[in-house]
Amino acid sequence: MTDHLLDSAASLLDAGDASRIAHIRTARWISHPVASRAHNAMRLLLDRPVTLRPRGLLLTGPYHNGKTMIAERFAIEHLRQSDRQRIWVIQTREGAGLSHFYASILAGLRAPQASGWRSLSRAGEQVDHLLDSLKPRLLIFDEFHSALRGRRQDVKAIFSFLRRIARVHDISPVLVGEVAVYDAVHDTEEMGSRFDTIPVPRWAYDEDFATLLDSLVSRCPLI
Repeated sequence: MTDHLLDSAASLLDAGDASRIAHIRTARWISHPVASRAHNAMRLLLDRPVTLRPRGLLLTGPYHNGKTMIAERFAIEHLRQSDRQRIWVIQTREGAGLSHFYASILAGLRAPQASGWRSLSRAGEQVDHLLDSLKPRLLIFDEFHSALRGRRQDVKAIFSFLRRIARVHDISPVLVGEVAVYDAVHDTEEMGSRFDTIPVPRWAYDEDFATLLDSLVSRCPLI
């Protein structure tokens, strides 16, 4: 009856209900093929040599589908293993234009935002100064589709900024979001040629899904 359980889960069978429920509800990471491909792609970007035209990565798919967890897990593992933070996760704010985008970056880099920062030029200077000081290799922009809801010139300005930080600061941008991100990036060949894409589709009832269920069952002392 317990042959399917990992030793750590089997040892909890004699524990009280509260301990078993707490174990089951604990956050845990069980990788799957899409997550592994995404992590491998980000690892290649992290370890690449210096270049004048760094590539980026698109991690796109339907909402509530695990994209953020995949990206954040990679960033967390990097922090655990590295003596210097080279990956920063930016939560893209709702709103169009560079002002909202700069605000997202400053918040993600945990920079103070004084009342006078709202000038675009001052905000741009602050972002450049931080990037030059911190020297990140990857900037992960979560919910990037939030930056695409403005006018066409606003979106073009954001893409121009991404190209510039790649060239000037040797940063690979990782754009995480809904399928609209892929469409916007590939609206022009110039931007589309800079990014590889890892799609994150909805789960299907297939071998990968069965493997995930087997992994969950082996870790949870349900009986």
